[in-house]
Amino acid sequence: MAYRITDRCVGCGMCRKICPVDCIAGEPRKRHKVASDRCIDCGACGRICPHNAVLDRLGRPCERIRRRTLHWEKPLFDYALCMSCRVCIDACPAACLAVIYTQDLQNKAAYPYLSTPSDCVACRFCMVECPVDAIHMKAEADMSDDEKKALDGPFASGV
Repeated sequence: MAYRITDRCVGCGMCRKICPVDCIAGEPRKRHKVASDRCIDCGACGRICPHNAVLDRLGRPCERIRRRTLHWEKPLFDYALCMSCRVCIDACPAACLAVIYTQDLQNKAAYPYLSTPSDCVACRFCMVECPVDAIHMKAEADMSDDEKKALDGPFASGV
């Protein structure tokens, strides 16, 4: 079952802007609606809504997480476990992950990284789909200095 927007909606449009599959519609200052046949249950609309007007697929109100604070989760990659399968990139509805290649011509490898952090909707799809559990989500406020540095890609963290 898809996410739903309640009558608490004031039509601000924040949910519509963040939706990675463009399944939310509505006029300014009027209640918006989710096209349930297109909703992928990423939850971004519920995390962004300033009026707690979104119910998750189980009918529970979603809790807002302010995107500009350090509490919006981001994917962290364990490059020692990563097998460069690119499943995470295919799973990302926001297309914010990319691949970067090692410079070693003898042992060339490709690693995923968060190429456009501002586009990440914290859906966790990359983490869920990773076959080797090489991805976990963490809020920047809870990250160590090394983890924050790793957000800049695999070579920033010493791979």
